Amino acid sequence: MDHHHYLTIEQREALEQLIRKTIPPGLRLDTMLKHLHSADYGVCIECGKDVEFVRLQEDPTLMHCRACGRLPVPGGPAR
Repeated sequence: MDHHHYLTIEQREALEQLIRKTIPPGLRLDTMLKHLHSADYGVCIECGKDVEFVRLQEDPTLMHCRACGRLPVPGGPAR
């Protein structure tokens, strides 16, 4: 089942502007912009819940919701 994130067009446009300001041109920027416009952008890679827009405004590269972002990584330091 596909999860389509709740972000509005305006929110995605605001995040795109932020991404373009913070990531220099190149492969990483291109990859991040493709991800921004995919259906799974803003969806936690651990639990599948939405990553809050305010968190994405703080860091548009986040891939975890607030709850999963607090969990320790097995065999590694806390996130």
